Amino acid sequence: MALEQAELDHFRTYGFTVVRSLYDAAEVRLLSEWLDQLRDSDGTENDIATYFETSPSSGETVLVRAEHLLGEQSPEITALLLQERVMQALREVLRDEPVLFKEKANYKLPGCRSDLLHQDQAAGWGTYADYFVTMLIAVDENRIDNAAVSFRKNSGHELRLLGPEWEVLSEAEPPFQPADDYQVVEAAPGDVVLFDCYVPHGSPANLSPAARRNIYLTFNRKGDGDHRMAYYHDKWENYPPNTRDDARDRSTFKV
Repeated sequence: MALEQAELDHFRTYGFTVVRSLYDAAEVRLLSEWLDQLRDSDGTENDIATYFETSPSSGETVLVRAEHLLGEQSPEITALLLQERVMQALREVLRDEPVLFKEKANYKLPGCRSDLLHQDQAAGWGTYADYFVTMLIAVDENRIDNAAVSFRKNSGHELRLLGPEWEVLSEAEPPFQPADDYQVVEAAPGDVVLFDCYVPHGSPANLSPAARRNIYLTFNRKGDGDHRMAYYHDKWENYPPNTRDDARDRSTFKV
């Protein structure tokens, strides 16, 4: 068993759980160097999809995220991220063999905007399956002042959408209210958060000088099929990647 019973119980009750030090310091260093290389590219190499936005605080162009990163694009990093102890933890929360659905690096560099309260399943994922688990991997320190992610934590967690598809649950900026219903997950590099597609979450703008880079790997159950490339083809048709020269503003953001 890769997870402690308390970690698994927390996931079943609240829809998320924190696993400390799942990746060691040497592994995190390799991930950090890889993310630096992606940051300095323009998104045209190896079919990696990049999303640049204009910072609402500084007016500068910042990389918000990079997607379609694993497999042939990055075989060594893929092997590191999807090693057996990680896959075992995913089997335990999914109750099935995990199949990669999508992956992204979320940079949250200084000046990046907030991510409003949302459920991942609202982003049209129901087209492909009705249940997913995402693994957030902290590459940098995640602290309150550099936009650590908040998750709704109450015993009423439900496996259903709480609002319309393609809409956030609230337009209010973090911190989310009532505060007692949310847990800000401060994480060290190598810590992991496993969370399902229905738990509401989000993060504030990063107004600190410190980057908060996280990697997000999303999986569905093997019984629901392999939808990774269908998802990316659909997404790129409706929300194509961009480059530094055609950065978007926040109004184009989709949940």
